[in-house]
Parts: sequence; structure tokens; C-alpha cells
Amino acid sequence: MASKKTTKPVVPELKTFPSRLTYARERGKLTKAALAKKAEMDPAQITRWEDGDRVDGIEAATLIRLAQALSVPVGWLAADEGEPGPVPVFREAGDKRRRTKPES
Repeated sequence: MASKKTTKPVVPELKTFPSRLTYARERGKLTKAALAKKAEMDPAQITRWEDGDRVDGIEAATLIRLAQALSVPVGWLAADEGEPGPVPVFREAGDKRRRTKPES
């Protein structure tokens, strides 16, 4: 009788905020500068967090902006609650279709 294996997604050891931040950024194929621009913050701050500096006392609003920019749940990013979610296959860069004015 064959046993049924359940496989869990391969996720590296992500016990700290810096490791989850780095993992989510790299998974999303973002540079630190691109993440900083997307989250509207200083790129040097992203570097400090990923290096483990000044991690204590991050404001909730900052965590929310980072999570949105990385497309991950805030709870996972902040406290490793839940899963990071599926890897995005594509990104919507906005509606680039040509819009025409309605005829009067």
C-alpha cells in the first residue's frame, strides 16, 4: 500500500523579519531600490532591515506598505504567521490599452 506524501512548498528558514523581507524581495525579483520605490521609502532603510539593523520598532504603516509592495500578507512579513502566498506569475503594470473618447 503506497503512502500518500504531502509536500509543502520549499521555503528557506525564515524565522526573522530580515530573512522574510529578503526572501520576499528576491522572490518578487525586485532590487532593493525597486522595492524602496514601490513602497515609497529610502533604499538605505531596506538595506538596514535586510542586514538586521533597526528592526525593532517598525511602524505598522511601514509593514503594511512593504507587504503590499511585496504582495505578501502583513502577518507573514511581520511575524511569520501563515504562508507567503503563491509566487506571482505576472505583474499587472496598469491598463495600457488605448482609450478612446466616447463619440458624442
